[in-house]
Amino acid sequence: MAGKVIPTLPNAGGGGILMDSELMDSLSFLDVLSANEFEGEQIDPAVALETESDFYKGTPPKWMNFYLADERASDSSATPTGEENDIGLIRRDGYEKLRELIKVQRQGSWSVNSIKLSHQPGSGGTTLAMQILWDLRKELRCAVLVDPSSDKKDIGKQVQKDPLSDTRTIAKQVVKLFATGDPENQNTVLLLQDNEHLRDPLQDFLIREITEQKISAKCPVVIILQCIRSAYIIDDEEDESRTEADLLLKSSLSDKEKTSLVSIEKQIQRHHRDEMGKFHSFNIMQHDFNEEYMRKTFCSDEGKEITKYLQQNKASRNTKLFAFLALVNSYVPGSYLLQSQCEAFLSHQDPYGVNLSFQKRMQPFSDLIVTFSRHGGEDKRVRIAHPVLAHQCVQLLADAGIARSSATLDFLQYLTRQQIQPSLLLFFKDMLTKRETTSNGQEMFSRLILDIEKHEGIPECVNVLKTASETFKHDPFYPQSLARFYIKMSDFTRAEIWAEKAKERVPTNSFIADTLGQVHKNHLYKQVNGKSGEKSGARDILFWAEKAIISFKQEEELAEKETVNHMEDDSPTKMYHTFNNRGIFGYLQVANIVYNSLTNLNPKWRKILTQEISAVHLSVLFEDIKLMKYQTFITSLRVAVENKFYNFFESYLTYSEPRNWKDQTTYFQQDIVDCFCKYTSAPSTKEDLPLKTLKEKMASTFPGLSSLNQNASESNLSKITELWKIINKENPDDVNTACNYILANIIQTNGPVASPEPATLPQLRTILQKFMEEEKTKLRTPEFYLLVLLLFWPEEAREGDVINDIDLNKYVERMKQAFDNKYKKYLQSRELVPLFYLGKGAGLKRLVHKSSIDNICERLKRKSRTANKTRGSAEIRDTCIQDHLLRVKGVVRVHKAFARMADKEIEICPQKQASVWKDGYISFYLGFNISGPVAFDIKYTIYTVGSGANVQKQMDDAIGSEGTIMEESKTFNRGIPMGFKTSSHFHTPTLLTEPEWKTIYPQWTKTHYRLQCPHAGLFQCRLTGLVFLMEGEGEVLYRTVQWDDSLLHSTGRTPAGPLFSIECLQGAVRQLHLPHCEITSGKGFDSLSVAHVTGDSVEVLQPVRVTYSHAVVDITDLSLWGLVSSYFSSSVEGQVLLFHKPQLRKPTLNVHLLPVNVPVTEVEREQRDCKYIQIPSNCPLTCGETYKLCCDSAEKNKIQPLVEKFRREYGPNYHPTFQVFLEASTEDVEIRLLKRGDEEVWTRQVPLRDTVLVGGLEVRAVEQLRSVRCKFVEKVSEPTIKGLLDGLLHKKVINDYEKDSVKVTAERADKARDIIDMVLHKGPNACLTMKTLLCELDQYLCSELGLR
Repeated sequence: MAGKVIPTLPNAGGGGILMDSELMDSLSFLDVLSANEFEGEQIDPAVALETESDFYKGTPPKWMNFYLADERASDSSATPTGEENDIGLIRRDGYEKLRELIKVQRQGSWSVNSIKLSHQPGSGGTTLAMQILWDLRKELRCAVLVDPSSDKKDIGKQVQKDPLSDTRTIAKQVVKLFATGDPENQNTVLLLQDNEHLRDPLQDFLIREITEQKISAKCPVVIILQCIRSAYIIDDEEDESRTEADLLLKSSLSDKEKTSLVSIEKQIQRHHRDEMGKFHSFNIMQHDFNEEYMRKTFCSDEGKEITKYLQQNKASRNTKLFAFLALVNSYVPGSYLLQSQCEAFLSHQDPYGVNLSFQKRMQPFSDLIVTFSRHGGEDKRVRIAHPVLAHQCVQLLADAGIARSSATLDFLQYLTRQQIQPSLLLFFKDMLTKRETTSNGQEMFSRLILDIEKHEGIPECVNVLKTASETFKHDPFYPQSLARFYIKMSDFTRAEIWAEKAKERVPTNSFIADTLGQVHKNHLYKQVNGKSGEKSGARDILFWAEKAIISFKQEEELAEKETVNHMEDDSPTKMYHTFNNRGIFGYLQVANIVYNSLTNLNPKWRKILTQEISAVHLSVLFEDIKLMKYQTFITSLRVAVENKFYNFFESYLTYSEPRNWKDQTTYFQQDIVDCFCKYTSAPSTKEDLPLKTLKEKMASTFPGLSSLNQNASESNLSKITELWKIINKENPDDVNTACNYILANIIQTNGPVASPEPATLPQLRTILQKFMEEEKTKLRTPEFYLLVLLLFWPEEAREGDVINDIDLNKYVERMKQAFDNKYKKYLQSRELVPLFYLGKGAGLKRLVHKSSIDNICERLKRKSRTANKTRGSAEIRDTCIQDHLLRVKGVVRVHKAFARMADKEIEICPQKQASVWKDGYISFYLGFNISGPVAFDIKYTIYTVGSGANVQKQMDDAIGSEGTIMEESKTFNRGIPMGFKTSSHFHTPTLLTEPEWKTIYPQWTKTHYRLQCPHAGLFQCRLTGLVFLMEGEGEVLYRTVQWDDSLLHSTGRTPAGPLFSIECLQGAVRQLHLPHCEITSGKGFDSLSVAHVTGDSVEVLQPVRVTYSHAVVDITDLSLWGLVSSYFSSSVEGQVLLFHKPQLRKPTLNVHLLPVNVPVTEVEREQRDCKYIQIPSNCPLTCGETYKLCCDSAEKNKIQPLVEKFRREYGPNYHPTFQVFLEASTEDVEIRLLKRGDEEVWTRQVPLRDTVLVGGLEVRAVEQLRSVRCKFVEKVSEPTIKGLLDGLLHKKVINDYEKDSVKVTAERADKARDIIDMVLHKGPNACLTMKTLLCELDQYLCSELGLR
């Protein structure tokens, strides 16, 4: 290669910035893909062919592969052979969706976004991800995460690195890559993470780094593309851990992909004909990843030679190396060996082979193996060409007598005497100890161990795990797995020995200590269920239970010490420590087994265990003096169970939930509650009656009260409140009692109608203020501060209100401190649950309890895939929930969010810190969890103060330049842009982004659209797609007018959308968003301009920005505005509109092919006597392309014309492109649109039964009135009813008596009901007359009812 140019990075606003060597050297963890990669370089043809050949053999793709593919595609398109443009690299079907996901993330409202690409090994997931980076290298700053130390040679012993230290460095480098250049040129980083470099907390570190550097970005800082290999891909629609930003790629091909591979094979044949048999990776994919292909390959002459060699040379070094390589590649996706390690293995006891190349020494296996370097690694990597091939090789070796266990043991024996690469330690650990998660849950052991057990037996499993444990003498996971294996075999003696060995290796690790407790717990369970049908006695049960309890208590103590150490440590690790609750949970599980087993032996045990009877009577009660040995143990059980429930699990389960519900077993919560209820079924004799009753109702604590369901009966909630009132009166100075009493009142207020009525807000404030005044230096509980926020949170001021001068910011800060002291160490790895939300009511009624939202979520869950509980923004976006909540206004300053209410600013915590990444005004829903107030579903909004330049600056600040990439793409309702792009994997609520606009139905007359904008902001017309940025309140009148071709001719441009005449008497319109139909290409939207027509002149303006659905232009005056283009892209977003004309003899169906930015209402004007059929209309259309229409119910030769070219039309007349003559009785038809070559581009089932009516428009009116009867009765106003009566009398539809009979009816709804029923009884003509009158009297109502 020669003439290498300096690499560049793309800027957000266009152009690029040079990457000097200093910058590249500073990004050691990033393999940065430059925007001009390989441009200007002369690549040696031999190098190019070798790079292609290596990829088809099975090496990972290099950037050069994509460059060469682009070059071949370019050469192919330049050669007029008529052949399809092959790109040389197959694009899996997920490519378009992945591009679409990235588009969505680019216009998203978070600073850090992620997309998860889960793929089966060898299915092309990494290639797909790299293809995306390559294709976006000129738009985004693309980089691959690498580990600069992963392939270092001659590592003496395993270095214990802090992975989070590296993660912090990576975050700094990613932010540096984003920020390189001027602030205006910062650009989003697209970062690829593969399995080898997955780091769970990277997103949090990135957000932290962005916040610390006070970066106020105008576009997302980073989009992380997580490329995750997994042998098991669970495609489960009920999997709540999956999001819209997830993509699954499996080892199976679609018909389209298979066809593409046939074409690519022809291209490969032209350049690599002699090597096709060695291209295992390509051949396996071409055969749809079918293992049968490899079995046939091994039956070929070359395959038979390999089989023969294996049988004759089982003990040779290259056979052993090949066997282990196949094994590790088969069971650990993405694994490899270093070539230097392989050569050292081959040279061991064979010093004469060092002069031969590695490929020669690996004969006859060389064609099955590939070697490659990654990201500048200093040592080559070696692996089997493809995972499917590796799997077949393992089976081939097993058939030849080289078992999985022996291959593993041979390599382990070698490793005991060698220094090994750090990555190999991880591969070994994964191969022998990693438990896969399948659709049936987590496996008991690794896939290799399970296969060895299946094919070779239990002794070989034990032998492999023992040898691994002895080889890796400091690693606790091998003895832990061995202990688990002995548990399965019910050999608890050996299980205990290996569990103890695991503990000895890391005596401070509570998770490793858990294994010993599990050994004893399972031993106890086995004793209880008996051996050979014989059940154990009480002493045996208590003996093993006590051993298990001791182990779990030790584990609990270790977990507490771990937590203290992590919280005291200043390193970043304290942010991500997971508290180990297995010791506490294990204790309750054992206590549960003890209770069930002993009470099954003798029911008298229930009174002993619940302490109704003292344990001092054990020996007498059961006539066994030896039971007294366990008196202390038995006596401790109830107290311990209560303490663990009240002091830990009740708050743990009430205040938090797992981030992923798969991390918590389904029986976890039920086992805890069952155990607690059993041991406390008899109330304690030391407690007063009110407290006993409250404990029975699980309402004796703050978490218990917080867990009460709003569906609880009125009497139950009232009883609970009364009991707490009694206790509070007896203990007026007890702050905890007061808190519980206040909470009970709040919950009762939000429950069923209360009787007697709970305390009022002022009364509860008075109780709490007493303790607030006493509080000085002493820090109270988080629960106390939660009540302060709930009771004193400001409301919009009303006349007569007492001014609330409480400094809530002080209490927010103290609540956070109290939470950190009491709960953070236990809950920091879990999701905190909002206990209350701020609703739309007043006083206590505005506090919406979490159970109300959970109940709605549960109803939604039955209808669609929804999370189990309220998990924040995802559920809050649902309209059913929004109806109960108040949307709060706020502001973001320097990555901190504040709520603004009643002239107060209160700092709140965003649910996702990444959602407050720039300064500006926001709105959100407010929740209160145990750490403080939390903002959900944050959206940036626009507020304007003043006018002129000040207003424009605020608008610019709110919108930002990210509007240039905001995707307002083309989801349509009746052909009009309605928000953002959707597909089967997209849902509009999750894709809404700032700046937020409000979509409104305008009033629609015969000549104008009228849009009422009540305040400043963005407003979209639901019918035309126009968006107006309003400076203040105003009424906008607009209509479409005909383009003057003679005016446009001088500009060299043609119409690219309708021409709108726009008026606003208030002069409040500051900006227009004009809908377009362009599909982005390599030239983007450069062809689009905005025409401003005044009188006989036209001014062509460049848009401020162009999104994926609108062109935006600033305006100073109104008149005629429309989009024009200097050239047309060949393809546009189109729509197929259908209008049905029902007639007695010859019904017709008019079919219009139009650009998507033509309003449907404009076409309806031309089709007054036809029924518009609302069906999904989107269809990409090609200008100048010839189309043909097919209809399964059309009479022969009754579609006219037979073919027609598509042209852009923007009025004033919209004539049908095709007309279909239907048989009179036709109720449903299938319409298909074909382009040249009979390629189907659009097909729909079209229902006609609602419009196949005998009386044409009259009968259609009957059906319309019937369908809207209920809504008409609900919505119609009194003046409209009077106008209808007068009009119907004038038209002689009704007589004077009928009119008067309606007028004397008192209630408006009854009048409406009488009038519509009366007209319906009079037949089709009367219905058509009423419909016409109604449309003249109340156009807005008719629009809402769909009567047009």
